Parts: sequence; C-alpha cells; structure tokens
Amino acid sequence: MVTACVNPSAQSSSAPQRTLVASVGKPPVYLHYYLWWTPQHWQDKLGLSYPYTSSPLAVPGALGVDGCHASVTYPGASIVDIPSDGLADQSDPATLDRDIATAAGAGVRGFVVSWQGAGAPGQTPASSGYNARLDLLVSRVNAYNAGHPRPFTLALGMSAYGNYARPASAITADLQYFVSQYAGNPAFANDFSARPLAMLLASRKYTAGQIPVVAAAVRNQVLLISDDTNASWSSTQQNFDGASWYWSSQNPDANPQSGSQVQSLAGQVHAAHKLFFAPFAPGFNAQLNGGSACTPRKGTDTLAAIWTLNQPSQPDAWFGISWNEYVENTYLQPSRSYGTAELDRLRQLIAAQ
Repeated sequence: MVTACVNPSAQSSSAPQRTLVASVGKPPVYLHYYLWWTPQHWQDKLGLSYPYTSSPLAVPGALGVDGCHASVTYPGASIVDIPSDGLADQSDPATLDRDIATAAGAGVRGFVVSWQGAGAPGQTPASSGYNARLDLLVSRVNAYNAGHPRPFTLALGMSAYGNYARPASAITADLQYFVSQYAGNPAFANDFSARPLAMLLASRKYTAGQIPVVAAAVRNQVLLISDDTNASWSSTQQNFDGASWYWSSQNPDANPQSGSQVQSLAGQVHAAHKLFFAPFAPGFNAQLNGGSACTPRKGTDTLAAIWTLNQPSQPDAWFGISWNEYVENTYLQPSRSYGTAELDRLRQLIAAQ
C-alpha cells in the first residue's frame, strides 16, 4: 500500500485540498452488498412457478459442467441459487445481523452498500424501501459493533441501476441526503478520512457533464471514489479522490492480461496520489438475464486466481464483488449450491495478505 497525499495542483480549482492516508497493515476487504432482497424481489427472480412453501426450499437451477450454460427448473426463474438461509428479507433486522456477523467472521471489514435514494431534497428514511433498508443496516452495524472489538463498517455504493441519464441533480440530492443522515455515523468510519467513503458505481457510463456537477457538490463531504478502467481514469480523475473497478466478469483464463490492466489503473491512481480499491470476484454468469459473458468459478480457483492477479496493484483496500448478487452469480454469501466454500477461501486469502 501507499500513502496517498493529494497534490493540490492535480485537482480542479473547485476541488477541496486534502490529505488521504492509506491504512496501516493489511488492506481492508469490503464486499459489495445489494439491498434489494425483499419477498417481492425474490418472486421477481424466481417466478410464479417456484415452490415457495416447500421445505427445504428448492434450488432453482444450475450451471453447466463448464460453469456456464445456466438452466432453471422452474419457468420464469432467472437465478440458479439461493442463500443457505433461504429467501431472507432485508427489511428484517435478523437478516442483516446474520449477514454482518457471517461476513465479519470471514475477516471482511465491511460492505459497500448499493443504494439509490428518492432523488429529491427533503427525503427521509421513510421515503423509499431502499432508504428504509439502508437506515436499518446502519443501525444493525452499530448494534454489532457495540458488542465486538473489531468494528464492521460500511461504504456507500451510489447506484444508477441502469439509468445513466439520471439527472445530476437527483444524484446530488441523494448524496446530500446521505451526508446529512450519516456523515459522522460510526457505521461509515474508514481508515482513510473523516469523510465517509462513497463509490459512484458505473461512473464511467455517465455523461461528461454529470460527474463534475456531482463532484463539486459533495467532494468536501464524502471521499468520492470512481468506477473506472485503466482506459477511462485519465479523463475523470480530477473529480475523484480515488478509484475502483467494478469488474465483475474479470476472467483470468480468457484474459490473462487482466491483472496487468488492473495494475495499470492502480498505477495511474497512485501516481495521482489517490486511493485505489482493487476488485475481485469468484466468477460471473448473467446469461439468464440477457448477458453473454461467463467466468466459471472452477470451485474456488477463480476467486484465488483473480485475487493473485490483482494483488500486485498494491490496493489500499479491496472491493469484492459481491456478497449477494445472485443475478450475475458473483455472490460469496453461503448458498445452497456452494455452502461456505467461497467464503472459507476468502478467509484464507485475507489471512495470508
């Protein structure tokens, strides 16, 4: 890891000057965490034919022997696996408590919680289901930390959910609500700054005019992290305090140069005296949802291979993909198909840093 001291001459004139200090010791590991798992969302992904009352609950599908070519047992399903704990509702505190404790037990520092607010000034935790679940997650993190010496913490994953034309005013309103509600909350403490970490997911897909407006409004209040590639960072770096790369489909077999691409991004970010958060994933498959790319899990070998490829980037922290993204099959959460195998392997990788 490096000490990242922001060079004022490298920033835009409107950006605040600051010093960012990399964490001491092993880079902390965060996992992207999705807040959309409610009974309705499970039904949307499993379809009307799924036997919701069966005991035990059925595994809805499978991947082929090649780790790709997904198939489902029940018409209308678009996921092939479910959590070991069943169709848990993230509006239930017990669900969040279980996720926090399980991840923390594997050495994970925290979650990058995917969220989008109501997009307007004056919103509250009651303004949307996402707002309510975020507020509940923050309270459960604080409750966990009250009884454990090693804190579990959160970063924000500000999400577009596919709407890259969303007005800058809506993104800004959400981030300003987040700041007013949670800046200074110990659940969002981090090793790098007194400001909470906020990653603007898919930032490279927004228009050139959106990002500067958002950055100018919030960079003095949040540690703003981009979602970039080694080819896109140079054109947007002045708006951010660091970068990650949500590369969920990184394939160490089909693209053995992918580690060098991650290292290239990290080198550019560190050369700008900013923070780099390396990605890793256990595999990828979104074929049931219109995608074509597939990165087979190969047991837990893909997870270990990507970690090994990306470790030379000297990350200030890791942003793993993901805890519970069942649509793209990147989940590390214990599941009916894989049990705890992926999380056990991640625990070993974290310990060996």
